[in-house]
Amino acid sequence: MPVGLSLLLVVFFLLMNAFFVVAEFSLVRVRKSQIDMLVEEGRPGSKYAQLIANNVNAYLSACQLGITLASLALGWLGEPAVSALFHPLFEMLGVPESVNFAVSVAIGFCLVTALHIVVGELIPKSLAIFSTERYALFTATPLVWFYRLTYPIMWLFNSITNGVVKLMGHDPADEHDVYTEEEIRLLIDESTENGLIDSEQNEFVDNIFDIADKDVEAIMTPRPDMVCLGLEDTLEENLRVVEEHKFTRFPVYRKDKDDIVGFVHIKDLYNLDDDATMADIRIRRIVAAPESMPVVKLLQLLKKEKTKIAIVVDEHGGTSGVVTMGDIFEEIIGDYDDEYVHSNNETLTKVSEGHYLTTGACAIDDFAETVGLDPDGFTEYETLGGLLLESFDRIPDAGDETVYTEENVSVRFVVRSMDARRIGQVEFWVSVDASEEDEK
Repeated sequence: MPVGLSLLLVVFFLLMNAFFVVAEFSLVRVRKSQIDMLVEEGRPGSKYAQLIANNVNAYLSACQLGITLASLALGWLGEPAVSALFHPLFEMLGVPESVNFAVSVAIGFCLVTALHIVVGELIPKSLAIFSTERYALFTATPLVWFYRLTYPIMWLFNSITNGVVKLMGHDPADEHDVYTEEEIRLLIDESTENGLIDSEQNEFVDNIFDIADKDVEAIMTPRPDMVCLGLEDTLEENLRVVEEHKFTRFPVYRKDKDDIVGFVHIKDLYNLDDDATMADIRIRRIVAAPESMPVVKLLQLLKKEKTKIAIVVDEHGGTSGVVTMGDIFEEIIGDYDDEYVHSNNETLTKVSEGHYLTTGACAIDDFAETVGLDPDGFTEYETLGGLLLESFDRIPDAGDETVYTEENVSVRFVVRSMDARRIGQVEFWVSVDASEEDEK
């Protein structure tokens, strides 16, 4: 075979080896979730990459076949082709034939081995590690076609491999391994050590995993510490309890804490007539949760019932304690102060027509009624601050603006002050689209 053709084939098989090494490492390192996102984005090659990710073992075998074929061909053609380049040079220098042959072969072997290791293995391996997604997409289409062309051979190899694996007592897996809880914790810890995730986020993740192992009894406020209102007590007595403890919601009992009839929201206790009694107060339905209920199930229950408080009952049906959404938040983020809507400081102040001043602790119902919207459409929030946090999708800074639009009403908010992470003073302007209102 001409030396020139041999050298071209050496380059071809060297690049072929590099291709399959890149494909193998990117296939092992890329996560299925990454590929699924690329498919949603419509990236070229992503569907083939998804096909590969769903059948990992088969395509790993294809990579191994490609690497083996390229390496064998490189070893077969490489040394003779490179040696042939040095043989004439040593002849011109008058090197004896026996020495010429040995030195040429040694040099050819060393050069081909070095190229194989550096160009065919190390460089493509590094590329796949540093740009996993990119090379997973780049190699996906050729790898799928190579697999299809060599399918009979691959089927035979995979059948033999799976048979041996089963004999060894293992089940062959065709998909990427799913991370266990401990593995995820280790990944988060490593990311924290490398500065990719801050320690607070790390703690949140740990707390989320920990809370999955807890039941309601572990996080509830026990019965002796429950603060309740008595249905048979006077309104004045109950208001003193409210002022002293400053919670947002209070369970209400008839005779004792085993006879809970519902709960009262703080906003229902203000703006009452002077002669109002407990009979005039709105008693809301309260859900019950057993002590043994997992906290995750409790969260699902509260979301389903669209409430933030539940009575905890023991095996005999007696009241064991009370639990709120705030208790769940505390398990995840640490100390959490249940927001208390004051009767005087959190009121809305009308500056001019359509122009108001308030705070983030303003009751969401008061805000909705002021701007002309249905309060029932804001059941996800207790305060205006909750609505603003969702609108900003972050903790805002003083001076930040956002616009909330619903139906024919548009509200422009400006955050005037912040109290640490809590929204302080808020100024907003309301505009109504008269044309849409007329159409209705």
